[in-house]
Order: sequence, then C-alpha cells, then structure tokens
Amino acid sequence: MDFDHENVRLVVNEDRLSSLPDELIHHILSCIDDTKFVVQTCLLLSPRWQFLWKSLPRLSFYSGRFPTLPKFSKFVTNVLSRRNNHVEVSSVKLKYSGAASQAFVKKIANYAFSHNVQELIVISWPKNYYEYPLCLFSSTSLKHFTFSSELLDPDFTPKMPKTPWNFPALTTLHLSEITLCEDKREYFDLFSNCVNLKNLSLSSFRVQAKVFDIISPRLSSLLLSKKKCTTVINVIAPQLENLTIINCSINHLDAAPGLSSFVYSGEAPLKWFKGSFHFLNKVSVCFSFWRSNMLYREEDARETISMLQELQSVKFLTLNFDIVECLSAYPDLLSHLPSPFSNLICLTIDPNMRRDAYKVNMSTEARNFLLENSPSAMFIMDIPEEPPTKAMIAKQAREMKRAKLIADIERCMTELKTSLEQVNTVLVERKEAAEKTKVALENIIPEVKVWTKKTITKSEPEQPTESAESRKVLGGLMTKFLARVKKMEKLVMQYDDLSVDIRSKKEYVILLFEKLPKRQRAEMETRYARQLEEAEILSVHLHSTYEDAYNYLEEMLGDVTECISGCNSTCQDVSSSKLPLASQPSSSTSAIPRP
Repeated sequence: MDFDHENVRLVVNEDRLSSLPDELIHHILSCIDDTKFVVQTCLLLSPRWQFLWKSLPRLSFYSGRFPTLPKFSKFVTNVLSRRNNHVEVSSVKLKYSGAASQAFVKKIANYAFSHNVQELIVISWPKNYYEYPLCLFSSTSLKHFTFSSELLDPDFTPKMPKTPWNFPALTTLHLSEITLCEDKREYFDLFSNCVNLKNLSLSSFRVQAKVFDIISPRLSSLLLSKKKCTTVINVIAPQLENLTIINCSINHLDAAPGLSSFVYSGEAPLKWFKGSFHFLNKVSVCFSFWRSNMLYREEDARETISMLQELQSVKFLTLNFDIVECLSAYPDLLSHLPSPFSNLICLTIDPNMRRDAYKVNMSTEARNFLLENSPSAMFIMDIPEEPPTKAMIAKQAREMKRAKLIADIERCMTELKTSLEQVNTVLVERKEAAEKTKVALENIIPEVKVWTKKTITKSEPEQPTESAESRKVLGGLMTKFLARVKKMEKLVMQYDDLSVDIRSKKEYVILLFEKLPKRQRAEMETRYARQLEEAEILSVHLHSTYEDAYNYLEEMLGDVTECISGCNSTCQDVSSSKLPLASQPSSSTSAIPRP
C-alpha cells in the first residue's frame, strides 16, 4: 500500500486544536478552576485560543497564585478590562487573603453583578480590621451565594452591612466563619429582602444583636451550626421542609405543617419545638447530656420523653445512645406511658460519639415506649464490641507470635521433607557412581605396580630408551589415577554437604520447638517425631558413607604413594594430594539456615 507522504505531513502539521468549535473549547476551559491558568493555557496551546478566555462565562481568582496582593489586583484589573463585555458572567469565584476593602473586591463585585452573574463564591482570610464593600451584598441577578470570612486574628471584628441584604433572585445562601452583626442592637433582620431564598446554611456564625430573626417566606431548607453567641434566634419560615440544628438553639420556630425532616445535635433538652412538628418523615436527634458521676437526672429523662412525644408522626427515627441510656435509667417514668409512635417504619440507635457504647443496655420499658405501637417497624441497634484491654492486646500479640512460630515450623518441616525425598532419590545414583569410580581405581593400581617395577628395573644408564618409555606409561597411569581420585573426592564431599544440610534443618526446627510453650512443644515434637528421626538416620548414614569413602581414598593414596616412592618426580603429584579430614565437619555445619 502506497502512502502520500506530502498529505501525511500536512495532516501532522495541522493545528487540530484550532478546528474545535467554540462551545467545546469553552467546556474544556471551564474545567480549569483558575482564570490565571485559563489565560496561560489559551496563550500557549493554539493561536486561535489566545482570545477565547475573554468570552468565558466563569471566572476564578485566587490571590494565592501571586507573590503579592497588588500583583493579584493588577491581574484582576487586566482580565476584567480586556474581557468581552457582551458576554454575561454565570459564575465568579474569589479566594483571597488580606483586607476586604481592597479595590479588587469592589471591582469584581460590580463587574459580576453588572454582567448578571448567577453564582458568587467569596472565601477570604482577613488579617486585620476590614469593612466589606456594600456592593457585595446587593444584586438582582444572583441566585447562589457562598460567603466565608475566617479571621486570622480573632481580635478583629469585620464590618458588615447593617441593613438587610438585597438579593431578590437569591435561592441558595451558604455563610460560614462570619460575624453577621457586630453591634448589640435590639433586633437584627438580614434576609427579609431575599424573598426567593429556599436554601440557607449558617455555620460558625456570630451575631451580637439581642434578637436575630430569620424571616423567609419561601425557605425550604435551613441549617444552623455552631452558633458563637447567646443571641435569641427566631425562625419564621412557613414553607420549611428540612431543618438541621447542630450545636445551636432556636427560641421560636414558626414553620409550616409540611416540615418533614428534622436533624438535631447538641445539648439536651429541647424546649422550643413544641407544637412545631406535625407530619415528620425523618428525624435524627443526638443529645449530649451533662452528667455528674455518670448519672442522668430525672428532669432530663422527663424532658426527653416530652420531646419524643412531640415527634409522634415520625416514620424514620434515629436516636443516639445517650437518649436510650437516659430513658433506661428511669423505667418507672415509662411503665405507664403508651408509645407515641404509631407510624414508625424504622428506629435506629446510633452508637457514634460514645467510646463506651458497648456498655449501653436498653431497658424493656424504653424499648416498649419506642416500639410498642409500631410492632412491624425495623429496629437497628448495633452495639460495638468492647475494645480490647492491654491484657487482651498482649494475649493477641502472643497468639500471633505463636501462630507465626508454628507456621515457621510447618514450613521448615515441609522443606526438610522435600530434602529427604530428594536425597533418597539421588543417593542411589551417587552410590552407583562412587562404586564405578572405586572399581576404576582398583583396576589402575595393579597396572601402576607393574609399570612402577619396570620403571625401576630399566632405570640403568645402559637402557635409557626403555626407561623413558616406562616412565611415560607410568605417568599416564598416574594421570588417570589422580582423575579418578578427584572424581571420588567430589562424590565424597557431596555426601558431607547433604549430611550437613539435613542436620542443620533439623537443628533449626528443634530450636523453634524450644520457643513454644511446653504443651505445644510436646504436641509438635510428637507430630514430627518420625520425620525428625528419619532425618537423623539419613544424616548419620550420609556422614558414615563420607567417612568410609574418605578412609578408602586415603588407603588408595597410601598404597600408590608407597608403590611409586622410588620413581622420583613421577610420584610427586600423588604425594602432594590432600583430602579433607573426616573427623572435621565442613564449615557449613555451623551455619544453620534461617527463614
């Protein structure tokens, strides 16, 4: 198949990024959550991309990407001044550290609101006294607002607008780490102009006013978490459906009968909710009782019972262990009361936040009070296991160590068994090779004796030729003899190596036995007694075979050396041959293998 190399070269050189449609490029760039990186990407990737950042509907500014705040402010000014003003802004995200009165905050807010922004996220870490610009809290287009102002210096208090925020289109508002009102006025109202607000979240907030009213006619979901003041909070939300209160309190709640989900976590008891719940679907209550000497007060039990009776319409109920334990501490208060729950589908007792949850027991009276009128309801109460004591942990450690020791013994015995099988398999072959070498040695010796005698006889000066010939034949015989000796010596040493290997493995197993308790040690010794005995017998047999072969070789060398002792240089190679001493074990015998 022929290729058109010119066309291929053109395809390769083509800028494919430039051929992408604007909508796809905008989607790709929107995945980059930093306008600085977006601008850099457009300038680097493709000539056609270098101006596309100007029409992106999403802006994200992070001061942490710049060495100083003035340089960050300059970048913000350049981006906003060069952006296509005919394109609306859908989302703006601003994260910065420094004074909120910086010009760039006001500049970003004015630009975003003038371009009908719908989502605004402002997260700041102020370092000193500051005052937020008023323009940040007024917009006719904004629908989603997230605002966090975590103080780096707790001695400073921010200045917020003293009038209600003007967000007529706002539907979702998340506020955290913020002081909403810094003066001690009698009354404070912040959200009355947010007429379309549906979702409100206040976390780690502070209000210095005596009364804080949350008035929102369309509010459907409210989260109040970690209030840092003693301000009285009133909630007026006729369309409220989901209410979550965490470490916070409400003085008065005016909610519609449509409230279906209620989550509370904090101190007990609750007194502000009476008459507020009519058609609840899901409820989760987690009380933290203050207890002296680990005893619950009867007053707490009575008020907890009163609270539960207010939740009689609930279908899915979750209570923490403190509530169950408090009710169980006063069974007489429950014995004559009927269960208030007739619609209950599932009751869950949550053990979280209690280290000693394993100690909690639910009394019969408490169980009947919660479940008697809903006999088909699912009941979930997973009591955790008691955490191990130091003695239990030490025992587990010993058991694990013992289990590992037994596993090591079993592994070593398996290796020893394999070694025994392999040695028994090759022992016959090596014995046959040794016998053949032995026969070859014995066949050479008579010839050596004959030619040694001829060599000595013909060594007179008048027979120089015959003497040289005899020495040559005798030299050849001695070369064969030494070769057989070396071969026999190699087989002899293999016997010794096998013996050492088996004995060392057996000794290591015995060493492991000594680390076991007496009873387990006796069991393991009984279990492997036959294999250890077989290993001992085979090791002794191998070493005995080694000694016999060594003695045999020593005897052969002695005979040959004595036979040719009168032949001068002919016997030098034989007389210089050395054999390992049979009485000295090989150096490997002291090296016991470790796992």
